Amino acid sequence: MPDPSLHTILSALPGGYLLLDPALRVRFVTQRFELLLQCPPLACGQTLPAQLLPGAVLQQLQQPSPQAWAWQHFHHGTLLDWLLTPLSDGLLLSVREDRQAFRTLVENSPDIISRYDADLVCLFVNSALARYSSLPPLYHVGLGIDDRGLPGSMVDAMRHARQQVLHSGQPYTFETEANLPEQHLVFEARLLPEYDDSGMLQSLLCIERDITHQHANRLWQADENRLLEMLANDRPLPEVMDWTCRMMDSHLPGAMNSIMLLQPDGEHLQVAAGPGLPEEYKASIDGIAIGEGVGSCGTCATRGEAVIVSDVLHDPLWAAYTGLLQQFPLRACWSHPILAHDGRVLGTFATYFSEPRSPQDDELNIIRRTSHLMAIAIQQERRASQLFQLATQDALTGLTNRRHFMELAGKAFQEARQSGRPLSLLMLDLDHFKSINDRFGHEAGDTVLQLFARLLVDGLRGSDLICRMGGEEFAALLPGAGHEEAVAAAQRICKAVSGSSVLHQEQQIDITVSIGVCSLDGQQMALGDLIRQADKALYQAKHEGRNRVCLALGDS
Repeated sequence: MPDPSLHTILSALPGGYLLLDPALRVRFVTQRFELLLQCPPLACGQTLPAQLLPGAVLQQLQQPSPQAWAWQHFHHGTLLDWLLTPLSDGLLLSVREDRQAFRTLVENSPDIISRYDADLVCLFVNSALARYSSLPPLYHVGLGIDDRGLPGSMVDAMRHARQQVLHSGQPYTFETEANLPEQHLVFEARLLPEYDDSGMLQSLLCIERDITHQHANRLWQADENRLLEMLANDRPLPEVMDWTCRMMDSHLPGAMNSIMLLQPDGEHLQVAAGPGLPEEYKASIDGIAIGEGVGSCGTCATRGEAVIVSDVLHDPLWAAYTGLLQQFPLRACWSHPILAHDGRVLGTFATYFSEPRSPQDDELNIIRRTSHLMAIAIQQERRASQLFQLATQDALTGLTNRRHFMELAGKAFQEARQSGRPLSLLMLDLDHFKSINDRFGHEAGDTVLQLFARLLVDGLRGSDLICRMGGEEFAALLPGAGHEEAVAAAQRICKAVSGSSVLHQEQQIDITVSIGVCSLDGQQMALGDLIRQADKALYQAKHEGRNRVCLALGDS
C-alpha cells in the first residue's frame, strides 16, 4: 500500500492517477482516473483489465523496462493527455483532460460545431458560424432554434433530426440548405446525443460541414451525364443547345446563358440558343459581324479565346453598344469560344448577369467544360449532316440522288393516293450530252450538268423534289400539281434551258432538254407505273426531235 499522503496529494490534483506494481496489479487509483476513463471502480490488488486502456498505453506498460512516455488521444469523445512515469517499485500512469487543446481544436475547425439542450436551446457554438451569420456566435448562446434567425428550412431540418435522435438514441445525418446574398449554401449536418454517467441525455452535439462545392459538383456531374446521353442518342442540336443553356442557368444563379454559332462565311454570329435572354436583345445581335471591340462574343470569336467582361457599361469592348445595353438588364458578359478539335472557332458560349460580376474559378471550370461539350455536339451534328449528305445527295449537282429520291417519292406517292391530291412526275434528259463530253471533255460536261441543276432549282417550287437519276437523266416530283400545272412547269424549264449556254475555253456550248410528264390525277397506278409512263413520254419527246415536252399517253 502506498504512502497515504501520496494518495491524498494525487487525489487532490485535477488529473487521474493509477499506481501499478511491476506485475501490473493495482496498488491505488484515484476516483478522477475512473471518471475520465468511464470505467467501474478498480480494487487494490486486482490485475489491470487489458480492455481498460487504449492499446498504445497498454503496450508501453508491458515493455520489459518501461520508459517515461507521453501521449495524447481522444477517449470517448474527450481529448486526454497520458503520462507514464516509471518508479523504483512500480509504474505511475496519469491522465488529464486537455480542455484547452480541445477548445483550440473546436475553435479552429472549419465546421460549425454547436451544442444544444434537448429542446434545441443553444448552449455553445464555435467561431466558424461567423462566416455564415451576421449575428456573432456568442449571441446565439441561450437562444432557442426559432430565435436565431436561421432559414426556415434549416429549423425544420433540425427539429426533424432532433426527433430522430430522441427516438433512436443514435446519431442522425442530414443535409440543409441556406440562401445568402449572392450565395446558395449546402451543409451536411450530424446530430449526436451526449449522455451523462447515468445514461441520461445531457445534450445534443451538432457538427455542420459546408459541402456547397461538393453538392454543386454532384448536381453538375448528373447533368453532364444527361447531356452526354443526349449526345449519344443523337438528339437534335437545337434541343441539346437549349437544354444546355437552361441547365447552366440553374447551376449559375442569376445567369442567362446563350450560344451563338459562327456562320459559314466565318464573319457573322447567329443566335442558336438563349432561353433566358430577352427576345428583343437576341433579335438585335442575331447575325452580328465579329471583330475586335464587338462586345464579348464578337471579340471572343475573333480572338479564339475567352473574353470576360465584368461590367459591360464600363468596358471599351462594349462602348459601341451602350445604347443597346441601356434597354436591357445586362451588366456582365463572360464569353468562351466553342472550339473544334483543330482549334477552329465554331461559335461562342456566353454567360450574362443583370449585375456587374466577376467569375469564380469553379464557375469558369464548368463553363469551359460546357463549351467543350457544345463543340462535340456541333461537330457531331455536322459530321452526321455530311454523312447524310453523302448518302442522299449527288456530289456533283447537290441534288437528291436516285436512292433517296425513290424513298421520298414513295412516301409522297402514298400521301397523294390517300389524300386524293394530284401528283406529277417529270423525267428530264439533256439532249446530245454524250457529244458534249466527246467534243469538249468531261470537265465541260460537269459544268453543263451543274448549270442544268441550277436551272431546275430556279424553275421549280421549293416543295418539289428534284433528283439526278444518273448521267444526264434527271427527275422532278411535283406534289399537288396536276397535269396542266406540270406541263406548264416543264415548258418553263425547257425554255430556260434552251436559252442558256456554257462558255468553255472560249467556246459556247448550247444545251437543250427533253421532258416527259405523267400525272396521277386520280388514276389508279403504282409509283413504278408513274415512272414508266413519264419515261415513255420522255422518249417520245426525244423521238419527235428533242427540246420539247411530251405528256404521257392517257393524260389529256
